Amino acid sequence: MRKFILGLLTIGMGYLQAQVDELGYETAEVSMSANYANRVFFNFDDGQLNSHVADNWDVAFWRISSTDFGTRVNDAKNIEVYEASAEPSDWDNIQIGNIGSWGEVLYNPDQTESLQEGAFEQGSATYGWGEYNFITHHIEGKVVFVLKYLQDDSYVKFMITDYFGGYTFKYAKWNGTSWGETQTKTIANGTNNHYFNYFSFATNEIVANNEPEIGSWDLMFTRYWTFYNNIMMYRMAGVIQSPDLEVARVEETQATNEFTIPTTGFSKNITSIGHSWKPTSGVYDNVVYYVKKGEDIYRLYFIENGGASTGNMYFKYKKVAGNMGVTDLSRTEVKVYPNPVVHQVNIESKELVQLIQIVNSNGQILLQTRPQSNKTMVNVSGLSKGVYYLKIHTEKGVQTSTVLKK
Repeated sequence: MRKFILGLLTIGMGYLQAQVDELGYETAEVSMSANYANRVFFNFDDGQLNSHVADNWDVAFWRISSTDFGTRVNDAKNIEVYEASAEPSDWDNIQIGNIGSWGEVLYNPDQTESLQEGAFEQGSATYGWGEYNFITHHIEGKVVFVLKYLQDDSYVKFMITDYFGGYTFKYAKWNGTSWGETQTKTIANGTNNHYFNYFSFATNEIVANNEPEIGSWDLMFTRYWTFYNNIMMYRMAGVIQSPDLEVARVEETQATNEFTIPTTGFSKNITSIGHSWKPTSGVYDNVVYYVKKGEDIYRLYFIENGGASTGNMYFKYKKVAGNMGVTDLSRTEVKVYPNPVVHQVNIESKELVQLIQIVNSNGQILLQTRPQSNKTMVNVSGLSKGVYYLKIHTEKGVQTSTVLKK
């Protein structure tokens, strides 16, 4: 099984050589650790898991475009956001005793297609926290917010004062009787290849390398607020998808190769997977997700929900359609026998075989394995009689062989 290897602090990344079950599914052993102490990022391309301490930042600033902006508040820190005033001149007059008059709590939405649509974007200004200046082309801050930390009943006053290829903001901490000194910071979008820049009120600095690079993660296992069962706001642990993905949720048999890939119902909602795979405890045994990433489609279902005691969220997945390679190998480089086959097919290659996939006539991947050797075998006894395509991946390319299963 592919399993994350824990390290220290910003925990890094790693994986073990994958084991593939009899139906061709790989297992991802995702663990956010006890009390969901970590965020974990998963990449379908190589099965890699990348984990980061969850509570080492307070506000994240979207940074991939000078003309696009947004934020996220760290839900791992159990924060409620209030709009204290829509008048910037009220900064020095904000009183915690008035919290009852500040209106409803603002949260990072979970029903959105935009990762950067956070709690501050829910404020009363046109852009949540600010207004566009048609002369300077800056977004000018108009709203003063207060962040309430539920874990220790502490408060931070916060305001983004300007955006123009970067964010200028100020904040002050409540000391129990009054506000401390106002801190002002400017964070340029910068040149790093991440969606967000992360900022910590504790250190007054950016938290570096706090997410994998863009394009190297697909699923983020994290905390987020949701309107649970349409009853109340509740802080969940679950899955947020990257902006590159579309996901369709279906109810069907999980462990099978007899399925039909849906043609409709795919969504870019960031919590298309979310927590919809788990009841109060355990997992639903009939929920399956089809994940579209470019030309590839993966089939995924969950097999373990450890809850807060372990933070484990194990799932099985495999690619079931998509681009299987463009370079053909010479038939003399890879030998496939016997053919026809009854129980097992043998593969011998001059090059190291990295991946073997068995595909049906509809393009569905029924079995796959990563042998990492020159000689291997694949058990096909569970397949129905018929014609299949064996795709053998090495460093030099891909060989596709037709195999008859008797």
